[in-house]
Amino acid sequence: MSNFQIFGLVFLAGLSLPFVIWRLKHKSGDNRFHPVLAYHKVTDEFEWGITRVKPESFEQQMEYLKEEGFSSIDLEELLSGEEKKDKQVVFTFDDGYESVYQNALPILKRHGFKAIIFIIAGYIGKKNSWEAGFGRKFRHLSWEQILEMKESGFQFGSHSVNHPDLTRLNRKSLEYELRKSKEIIEDKLNQKVKSLSYPFGRHNQLVRTEAKNAGYKAAFTLTSEISENPYAIGRKGIYLFDTPLSIKIKLSRTIGSKSGKGLLYIEEYKSWIINQFATGTALVKKYKS
Repeated sequence: MSNFQIFGLVFLAGLSLPFVIWRLKHKSGDNRFHPVLAYHKVTDEFEWGITRVKPESFEQQMEYLKEEGFSSIDLEELLSGEEKKDKQVVFTFDDGYESVYQNALPILKRHGFKAIIFIIAGYIGKKNSWEAGFGRKFRHLSWEQILEMKESGFQFGSHSVNHPDLTRLNRKSLEYELRKSKEIIEDKLNQKVKSLSYPFGRHNQLVRTEAKNAGYKAAFTLTSEISENPYAIGRKGIYLFDTPLSIKIKLSRTIGSKSGKGLLYIEEYKSWIINQFATGTALVKKYKS
């Protein structure tokens, strides 16, 4: 075996070990919550990241789910405590980009699906200058677009005021991000905001406690861990390279065959790597500010 091959094996082992530890810590299986899918942008516009989904791909994914008999449920149904039914899913969109209104909304409505949109209260109608990086900037939903989507049956939750890493804030700043965003959205929509999506998917005990104290009924992460905690509801991230097949794998609660479990672990590994980059983005943003 060459030195290059040895280096490659050591590199892969080093990259995989943290995931193995994470996988052992967060056991797979079933839990009290229905599966939740997490999207960001739905656009053909190029960017260096992979959090976007092309409209054509999004259409194919929704067609597949509809043909397979899936239906969407809202936050109240997710938290109802009633026994889960097969082929029910929650669609969520983080950051509240304008492309959700322009491209995702018509497709979702055509297939009879609803979604929860998590919006950044301090960036309504503005471009995403909060995001680290040097590429294209994308505009967020306006209040007019949000109100129109609300009238169509879509729900809205908080994604903070400024999209910081909540785990790195002092208590006063943390309370501001959680409470002020909730207050702003409730004032504009004239209804209670019950759900929160943690920026970058990052949370800890203090963040979860303060989310509960602020009056949220549920909070969502960006990992697929199994949790009974309504303030740490896991989600399956959907990205640029996802297909109907990968979504089918991500939505599989119990896969009996070894090959099926292998595919599920591959999807979880991909999502885990992406989440590590999200953590890196949060750190870059911190040191740039």
